Amino acid sequence: MINKIYNRIKGYIPRSITPEQAKDTGMAMVLISLLIAIAGNKQQFVSIAVLLLLVNMIRPVLYRPVAKIWLGLSHLLGTVMSKIILTVIFFVLVLPVGVLRRVMGKDALQLQEWKKGKNSVFKIRDYQFTSKDIENPY
Repeated sequence: MINKIYNRIKGYIPRSITPEQAKDTGMAMVLISLLIAIAGNKQQFVSIAVLLLLVNMIRPVLYRPVAKIWLGLSHLLGTVMSKIILTVIFFVLVLPVGVLRRVMGKDALQLQEWKKGKNSVFKIRDYQFTSKDIENPY
């Protein structure tokens, strides 16, 4: 059981971290510290942010373990949230529009006509295209 969970989580944690990713993670930690200092009115987080910034400028490689966790968490969060957001959009926007169209009797695909008749619902377009037609397609 634990191995299954570990293998699933392991897929989200990146195998290697580039120096740029480590620097970006360091800057994210500085920003988080500054936001906590401003939002919580806690001045000790300003000195922590300065310390984190100095470490990021001098030795950004120290942020590699944090970057693995940070990037893995962001990847996992992005995967989960995209599914949640798309589900909400479907049930809030797409489903009501479809139900409303069905109640109003709209049949954009002409499915009812196709089910009733034996003929095809495709429209026959008897038009000879020339080179002039494709010169300015827009």
